[in-house]
Amino acid sequence: MALFLDLDNTLLPSKPAYEFAIGECVKDWSERKLGGDFLSLYEAARKKVKNQLEGHSSNRLRLLCFKLMLDVVKNQSNLNLEDVTNLTAPSGFQTKDIVDVLWMEERYHFHFLSYLKTEAKKEIYQTKLFPKLVALSERFPIFLTTNETLRTQLLKVSSFLPDSFRFTLITSEEVGFEKPSTKFFSYVLEATKENPADCILLGDNWEDDVLGANRHGIASIHIPTMWGEGAGVVEYPFESSAPIWTAPNTVLALDFAELWLHKRQK
Repeated sequence: MALFLDLDNTLLPSKPAYEFAIGECVKDWSERKLGGDFLSLYEAARKKVKNQLEGHSSNRLRLLCFKLMLDVVKNQSNLNLEDVTNLTAPSGFQTKDIVDVLWMEERYHFHFLSYLKTEAKKEIYQTKLFPKLVALSERFPIFLTTNETLRTQLLKVSSFLPDSFRFTLITSEEVGFEKPSTKFFSYVLEATKENPADCILLGDNWEDDVLGANRHGIASIHIPTMWGEGAGVVEYPFESSAPIWTAPNTVLALDFAELWLHKRQK
């Protein structure tokens, strides 16, 4: 038996952390006088990077976005969003510009991790989520299955989750394929040496987590929001290769998963 857990927006609040970090990066960009409107440039660069590297974990790297943005503002006199969207090759990136790119990436991670460290101190995590995770990790093997680069996820986990939480981390960067790819889940099942019928996955993304797991016969619990309100876990009323439930929040989903795994143990 094994418990598969998505990380971002399932165990840790990545969306608000990301929004906070980007908001702070706007200030950093302005104070460093790097030129142009940060948000417009960033959204255009992010869209281009995601489209170009679709299905690859590197499409999530802020470093690529900042390099593309700096390449434009440092080398284009008449700046517009088309410069970012249509840029296909460096137009004169210089050694001195590397400092700004690396500085912006450092600032992004600083703000993101600062948010997580502050959030982790809140009572709702300290008394509800973290004790449950630690207790579960002492009873069942837990695998964090994520679409991200290994370095990024290691930084997040070390900044947020408790030291006594035991788990195995599997990222799409290590696998070479992202969820919901069948190759990703095949890799996970091979690594765990578990029967998929004895495994259950918790995640916030319907396509990447729930349907990806279901195609391999893995039961799953969809968690639309980490701290939503509701009475309990409800099974979706349609046929599938494995049961699919929905839970109002992560803690209730973990409670349900614990009972489900306990029954499979007997």
